[in-house]
Amino acid sequence: MSSIKTTLGAFAVAGGLAAATLGMGAGLSIAQPPPGVPVLGEVPPPNAPPKPAEFWLGEPVVWTSGWGGRWGVWKNGQILLLSSNIVTGGG
Repeated sequence: MSSIKTTLGAFAVAGGLAAATLGMGAGLSIAQPPPGVPVLGEVPPPNAPPKPAEFWLGEPVVWTSGWGGRWGVWKNGQILLLSSNIVTGGG
């Protein structure tokens, strides 16, 4: 009986290793911006406030039309906003 348990355990381990080798396990996680994220920014409209800086935290400051239009910087796939909403003047 013990040899059957050992054999089944060996087959389970071998099957798991084979599946992992074929890429059926968890894949590597690579940090990338979500789809539709403007990496280089957009062209600011004529009524945009002045650009607060060229770089912030080592990243270029860009215009995004999201949230009414603001200056911001993309860091780790998220935007850090640096200016107020040009439509409402608020945060």
